[in-house]
Amino acid sequence: MLKYGIYAKAVELLCFKSALERLSGIYPEMDMKAYKKKVKCEYKAMLQRTPDIGGSSLEMNLYIAAFVFSLHKAEPEKINPEVVNEMVTAVFESPFMIKAHKNKKCTLFTDKVQDKKVKESIASQTSGYELDWKFEYKKGVDEFYNTYTECGICKLGKRENCFAFVPCLCNMDERNYRNEGGELHRTKTLHREMSAAIFM
Repeated sequence: MLKYGIYAKAVELLCFKSALERLSGIYPEMDMKAYKKKVKCEYKAMLQRTPDIGGSSLEMNLYIAAFVFSLHKAEPEKINPEVVNEMVTAVFESPFMIKAHKNKKCTLFTDKVQDKKVKESIASQTSGYELDWKFEYKKGVDEFYNTYTECGICKLGKRENCFAFVPCLCNMDERNYRNEGGELHRTKTLHREMSAAIFM
């Protein structure tokens, strides 16, 4: 199971302040101290029931997803996907995030990074972890192709009845690639395909 340790606390440290500041502008009457306490309780409880994926480099994404889903679970009547998107945007616009990525050198296309992704994609095909990703990665000089066939965030969203919030996390990808010096061109998402299968 995932642990409430250094990764979980790093997510809280990175996200809470900016997200709550944005939320207070949307719901000025909310008791932010009480809400933060509820989120932490939901987050800890979710981690305790969420299977790990063996320390994979993608495991951090499960911590982030659990945190985002906890934002909703702590106050389900008020925290909808639109509100969560606002909170996520606030995190990416925070002074810390801007400073962290200012003048950052792009390493996405180096052999070292791409060779690691190739190895991870091969290993993903035989992973026995329930919430793991499965994907194919093709190297390139100026562009690379990353095709996911299974998504841990989608799986966790279904487990936690928070599937409607998965796009809030998909939206982070474009910002993350931009911060890393790249540009994401997405042709489709697993969330849309799974949504069609679920609601047909």
